[in-house]
This record gives sequence, structure tokens and C-alpha cells, in this order.
Amino acid sequence: MKTLKRILLGFVIIISATACLWFGRFKVEEISAHKKIADVNSYMKTVDDIKISDNVNVVAIGEAAHGCKDFQELKLSVLKKMVKDYDFRAFALEADYGECATINRYIQGGDGDIESIVKTFSFPIYRTKQMEELISWMREYNSTVSEGKKLRFYGFDMQNPETSYEFLKNYCISKGLTSVEEFDKNLDCIEKGEISVGSAKAVIDFVTGVKEKIGDIDVANADDRDAVFELNTVRQSMETFTNSNESYYTLRDNDMAGNIEAVLDIEKKIGSGKLVIAAHDGHIAKIGNGYTSMGAVLSNDLKDTYYSIGTDFWKVTDNIKVLEKKKRSIQSFISADPLAAQARFAKDKQYLLDFSDIKGGDSLYSLISSPLRMGSLGEGYTWMMRIVQSSYRPKAMQSDLYDAMIFVYEGSPIEIIE
Repeated sequence: MKTLKRILLGFVIIISATACLWFGRFKVEEISAHKKIADVNSYMKTVDDIKISDNVNVVAIGEAAHGCKDFQELKLSVLKKMVKDYDFRAFALEADYGECATINRYIQGGDGDIESIVKTFSFPIYRTKQMEELISWMREYNSTVSEGKKLRFYGFDMQNPETSYEFLKNYCISKGLTSVEEFDKNLDCIEKGEISVGSAKAVIDFVTGVKEKIGDIDVANADDRDAVFELNTVRQSMETFTNSNESYYTLRDNDMAGNIEAVLDIEKKIGSGKLVIAAHDGHIAKIGNGYTSMGAVLSNDLKDTYYSIGTDFWKVTDNIKVLEKKKRSIQSFISADPLAAQARFAKDKQYLLDFSDIKGGDSLYSLISSPLRMGSLGEGYTWMMRIVQSSYRPKAMQSDLYDAMIFVYEGSPIEIIE
């Protein structure tokens, strides 16, 4: 019996020591990353200091955590800067085109109230005061300028095709492109959320046929433009069910990149040809993490006309969806990013770092030329993240991913409007 107790005690000691070493490694990493960097203060800038080349026509602003209000506030700050100083006239969000088309009609002076409009979003992360402020600012701005100077609001995602259902049904029937019965027969699976490989193929055939009937359009006509784009994003959504040759992540990011380029083409015809886009850091990065990111496609296609601004936090209290459950949770995370740690010395504990400003010869240049920890939180929390902390703080060379970054020392959670 004594021998068995010694063996059990030995196991307990080994497991306890292993746990201490495992979690202690992360704590040591955090302490080391929190040290002051001598050179960084001279490079600290604000959003108002952003400078881009005249040839840049797509500026991307990322978010390191979907459920953090500070990163949502940055969307509006960057948009205001680009509109004021660089004549940008369009904003596109990581959300479905159909719902954003509804929001765009409101921004153009359409009926409704902001509390109801913000609930148009399928993703709860956008039903916030911060997005209300962005939409309200765009609507107010449009009320003060001529038709040719007005701003537009687009979506470039395709995960919620049901948001296009009512508009497409009304459009197709009013144009005589289909009957009510034919439309319902082919697209009811989307409305009901009962999609199979077979029904997805039927939808693809139907929307492809409708698009062929529409033919060429005048992109200045908002309804025609929205119909063609929504037919396209419905098709893309269905292809995630039927395309087994590509990973979902690569397929989605390639589609989103293509949608952004299509929006850019529209804006070159009806606007200034310049576009601010907003999405998670992982999407706007010029190098994907194990898949071809949207930013990688845009960087390859648009070259130096694409300008990417990543974000990071030192500590964030995040409103995050619990994986595979219909509930959200407030969770705190530390990134262990030494550059984010320096935000505690900046005004309002937030600063922008333009990587092109940093010259060789100082410690900061060596730092940005090395892989660093960064925070990366999407919509999916599980307790295993506390054990495998690298799952939310990967290592990468930040200057390879982005042209600039905005660092926030401590981020607060979004409050979702019910």
C-alpha cells in the first residue's frame, strides 16, 4: 500500500511540475514582452497621422478581436481620415452584401431608424453602438454633400445568403425574370436554412440563369447593381457546399477578395475609385496562416495600391461566442506582443506604427524583423484556449503581414444591442 501511495504521489508531483512549467513559460513570455522598448516612442503616431501614397485605392483596417469595441471604433476613425484627406467614398465590411445593401439604402437617405437598421446585421458583433455611430456618421455626411460626393456602404462576405432573399425575390418578380412559384421552389431552402449539396446545386443553376437574363447593367442603377451582386454572393455561398477541392477558408477568402475587387471596379465608375475595407486581421493580412488569405489575394492582384493596417492588443476583455453553443462569454486574454505593450506609454494608450518609417540600426527595426507574438481572436471560445495559448497568440513577422499596425494597450468588450 505504501508503495502504491508513493507511486501516486510521484505522479501528482510530475503532473504538478509539468503544469507549472507549461503555464510558467507563458507567464515568463508575458513578463519579458512587457519591458519598455527604448526606440518606440519616437515612432508613435495616431490615426490622424496616417499617410498613404496617392496610388493607394484600397485601405484595409483589421481587428485582432471581433468582440472588442476599441477595434470597432477604429473603423470609423480610419474611414473619417480617408474621406477627409484622401477622397475615399466607399466603405466595405466583412458582412454579407445583402444586409449591407439594406444599410446602404438608409445611408443614402432611406427610411428607418438607426436602432432598427443596426439589427439588420446577421453577425451579432456588429449590432453595437460603435456600428450605429459609423452608419449614422455616413448618413449625416451624405446629407451635407452633392450626389457625386456621397458615401456608399458595401458588404463582401457570403455566409448568410438569406439576407438577400426578400430583395432578390421582389427584384426578380418585378422584372419578370421568374415567377413566385419558381423562385420559391429554388430558393426556399435558403430561407428555411435547409441546404444540401443537391439543393445548393439547384440554387447555383437558378441564380446563374437569372443573372444571364439580366445581362449587362448600368452600375449607377443601385437596384440592378445590388441584384447582380447578391445573385453572385448567393452562388458563392452555395459553392461552399458543393466545392470539395478547396478548403472552406481559402474558398471564402478568395471569394471575398473577388467581391472587393468587383466593388472597387464599381467605385471606379461611380465614385472616386477608392475603398476602405474592414475585416478581421487574419483576412486582411498579406500572408495567410495556413491558407490563402483575402489580403494575400488583394496584395498579389492590386500590388502597392493595397494598404493594410493590422491591429493588436496587450490585454483585451472580449465578448466572444462560445464554440458550438448559442451563447457568448466575456473573456480576458493577453497577447504577449511587445509592441502592444508599449501602448501603455502612448496618448490614450493607443498608437500607430508605420513600418516604412522604421530604419535599420535601432532595436525596433530588429524587433519588427523578427517573429513576434500577436493576439488573434475570432468568433469561437473554448476552455482549451487556456491550455494551448498559442491558439490565440500566434507568432509572425508583423511587417510581412501589414504596412502599419495600430496597438491598443487594453481593449474593452462590445455590448450587443438586443
